[in-house]
Amino acid sequence: MSKYTTISAKISEKESEEIKKLKLNPTMIIRKAVQDEIKKAKNKDLIERMEKVRPIISKLRIDEVVADIREDRER
Repeated sequence: MSKYTTISAKISEKESEEIKKLKLNPTMIIRKAVQDEIKKAKNKDLIERMEKVRPIISKLRIDEVVADIREDRER
């Protein structure tokens, strides 16, 4: 089983009342928000890394790459 840690967040009374009124689960809201932010940060990092290698990759010719892969498979 996964280990968990507790985090807390302060929200306005109005937001708290809305959560109760709409019968929402605050734990699920926070968990989803954290997961979304983690995913967004990882995607941003990946895009930045891809931008760094773009000049190198753009120099590759697809037909040469395909030929190299086929040659390796035949070995």
